[in-house]
Amino acid sequence: MNHQNSNILAIILAAGKGTRMNRKMPKPLVNVNGKPIISWIIDSFIRWGIDIALVINPEHEILFQPYKKYVKIIHQKDQLGTAHAVIQAYDTIEGYDNSFVFVGDSPFVGYKLIRRMLDEHTQKGSDLTILSSVFEERSFPYARIVRDDKDNINKVVEEVDTSDKEFLINELFCSHYLFKSEILREYLPLIKENINTREINLTEIINKLILNDKIINVINVDDWNRLVGLNTFEDIKWAESQKIK
Repeated sequence: MNHQNSNILAIILAAGKGTRMNRKMPKPLVNVNGKPIISWIIDSFIRWGIDIALVINPEHEILFQPYKKYVKIIHQKDQLGTAHAVIQAYDTIEGYDNSFVFVGDSPFVGYKLIRRMLDEHTQKGSDLTILSSVFEERSFPYARIVRDDKDNINKVVEEVDTSDKEFLINELFCSHYLFKSEILREYLPLIKENINTREINLTEIINKLILNDKIINVINVDDWNRLVGLNTFEDIKWAESQKIK
């Protein structure tokens, strides 16, 4: 592991089965632009010397073997949602001041946005920094950022839970977080299971922080392509056609 930024951890969630890819391999190991999705993400964090914890299904351990020299492997035996995945890294988080949480299927966030998150998070003394973008040309089943009349973040709602009005919101949240580690550890155990999905969703932590008047910084990214998660081979072909670098 690198220790240039030894007080910062990046948790990458890579335990999903990737059933929509129609492959036996996990989705993060599918190639896009010539290398596995997960490699793009890992390389971006390595660039800044940030320690990485990779949350995987233990059944896939041998497939992730090549990454062991760069990351700490953490097992998520049962896939019960994104918050459940992060809970598996609970003890690891304790040794760090700040913790990124990224999903393992969005390869194009890139090292520049990671640096921007870190810089703004530190400068503003944020408890949480997240990325959002306005998706105008293409619809995705992502969480909506709901704002009040003063443009402050009011709540984040998963698409499955949106009202008809919320469904039309095109500022989306694609699950890229940077927490103060103590905040993440304090609030993780408080997240309840979503009654619709039967999963423990990490997005719910944002709403708990809002209710408790914590400092949340939303970085609105101009290029929404950078935040997209790749779930199908159609998504991969589309991403490659966009020539995102």
